[in-house]
Amino acid sequence: MIATAGLAAAALLAASCGGSDAAAGVEVEGAWARTSPAAATAGAAYFSITADDDTSIVAASVPDDVAATVEIHETVPVETEMSDDDMGGGMDDSDDDGHGDMEGMDGMGAMTMQQLDVLDLPAGETVTLEPGGLHIMLLDLPDPLETGETFDLTLTTEDGDEIVVPVEVRDSAP
Repeated sequence: MIATAGLAAAALLAASCGGSDAAAGVEVEGAWARTSPAAATAGAAYFSITADDDTSIVAASVPDDVAATVEIHETVPVETEMSDDDMGGGMDDSDDDGHGDMEGMDGMGAMTMQQLDVLDLPAGETVTLEPGGLHIMLLDLPDPLETGETFDLTLTTEDGDEIVVPVEVRDSAP
């Protein structure tokens, strides 16, 4: 009887962890989405995720009344190719690394987003999705994301396991 009560308590604790899916061995913490301006048609969701074993997130989805399309994205520096002629000539390529005076100038601080096919989760390592880095992109929002709202984000692993994560809309990170 005590063992049964202990198992029931453990099951309740696992169910109340907010985004933890013991069957998949994946735990999600701190899920949030930024409030979006009235005219915005895109938003983003962020969280920290840890898996017991090597796995990958291969898809994400939300209810249609939240966003029509959901993609895994990362923010990366814009890579630009500049020649001596583009820079007005006079490049000094005499540095040992061969970069001359262009070192550190690639992209000049410009950033862009690119879609990822998968989000790798190395065993035991926490992967953080945050503004300016990895994130879940919510596209074609029918309505703006408003502070205080919540919605379910479903993450699908490479094994087909689904992890339902409650996401809170906030003005800033928790």
